[in-house]
Amino acid sequence: HGSDSAPRVALFCPDPRAMSTIEIVGGCSTSTTRMILKREMERFGHVDVCHMGNRDNPSAEPPWVRFADPKAADSALDAIKAGLVIIDGFAINAQKSNRRGPPLVSREPREAEVGSREFPSPE
Repeated sequence: HGSDSAPRVALFCPDPRAMSTIEIVGGCSTSTTRMILKREMERFGHVDVCHMGNRDNPSAEPPWVRFADPKAADSALDAIKAGLVIIDGFAINAQKSNRRGPPLVSREPREAEVGSREFPSPE
């Protein structure tokens, strides 16, 4: 029948990165640093990425945080909605985001790459 060679069609599954990303839609001031936001979010689980967005136009590009585990994102969101997350004196507001979260860039060097540390030092 040839069905083994037919391409398989995957059903749509939400990207797990989208399920673990939250957007901060209120409460971050212009003085809030990435490290302050990241440290506060790490109370809920490992943070893969913490991005401050566009400080001049946060409504167009709000800060966002991607957790390693979707359950951590849910815990953070529950605490934020309950008013339990205060940053720089303000309770923040957040929502799940499905438009954020590019894949992590591997920090491992490729085999074909040669870094300057690998050149012999002049003697």
